Amino acid sequence: MAGLLVIGIAALQIGGEPATPAANSEWQLPAAPILPPPFYPTPLYPTPSSGSPATSGVSGPVRTRSEVPREPARHARVTASPTRRPTSPPPATPALRAGATIGLELAGAPGYRVRHRDFRGRADRIGPESTALSRADSRLIVRRGLADPECVSFEAANYPGWFLRHRNFEIRLDRAERSRLFAEDATFCPRGGSRAGVVALRSHNYPDRFLTESRSLLRLTPATTGTATQFVVRSPL
Repeated sequence: MAGLLVIGIAALQIGGEPATPAANSEWQLPAAPILPPPFYPTPLYPTPSSGSPATSGVSGPVRTRSEVPREPARHARVTASPTRRPTSPPPATPALRAGATIGLELAGAPGYRVRHRDFRGRADRIGPESTALSRADSRLIVRRGLADPECVSFEAANYPGWFLRHRNFEIRLDRAERSRLFAEDATFCPRGGSRAGVVALRSHNYPDRFLTESRSLLRLTPATTGTATQFVVRSPL
């Protein structure tokens, strides 16, 4: 035992003081949060059969072989197309198209847009002069409905993998989960409003409830298409 003690003391004397890390070593820097990569849930609606390209909530609809336009046969007779009258240019309002980044403005309160703040869905006055954070919070990416491809889901542009969903009938911004409940809660079905270019958003799993705004907060309330809060799809700020 005494021999082991002597050997240990000798080892300490030979090694000297423990080496201190350099001033710029990594262990002295403040720890930064490590965020996991964004999770994009797989839609719950049926996917194409084997052999067809797979669809996801991010991509657009996949054409089947029968839907792909074919070139006319070379021997087909070419007929002159009728003269078309010039049409008016398409409206500037963007559509709820999968993959598009949009803003949702209250039809009854121009200048007020849907945004998330403190992970709650709300409607605030936001314009070009607003802060960069407010404008970023109001940008939504339209995705094909997680529970129904005929409907839509809204992903936060500045929080990839986070979607607007209802919880306890309140609209919140939550990270996507691998569950049917989340997919249902995050799916909204557009319904035509009282005038062109205006839509109402019906809950997919609560068909009698629509997305409504009250005192700047968004929630689901029992309503009809005519009485629900109506929105205008705008270009992002």
